[in-house]
Amino acid sequence: MEIKKYEIGDKIFIQKPLVLGQWREIGDILKEIAIPRDINPISLITSLGNKLFAVLAVILTEEGRSPRGKDIPQLAEEMEYGITPKTAIEALADFFECNPIPSLLSNLWSLAETVHEKT
Repeated sequence: MEIKKYEIGDKIFIQKPLVLGQWREIGDILKEIAIPRDINPISLITSLGNKLFAVLAVILTEEGRSPRGKDIPQLAEEMEYGITPKTAIEALADFFECNPIPSLLSNLWSLAETVHEKT
């Protein structure tokens, strides 16, 4: 998987498949949001509203840094005033490429079936 890079403000941020800690952070943000059935980058941006910047702060990591221990509120503010609409849409589209959700869900269903069969 190719690492995606974005210039935001005066920094370079990267995106690659999320680690479990990032999935937890995303889950915490998305608890309060109704995600549309026909999810795509535009419908996602619309449903996220002002939470968009927090999501970007989770999925993007400054080059050379760890995704662990990021100050999400501070980074979200940095995203809000540094990212262009084009880059935000590109980053969300790349999120679905980096994290193929249907494939991940299929793997989870397979795991659940295996556990059910074994118990």
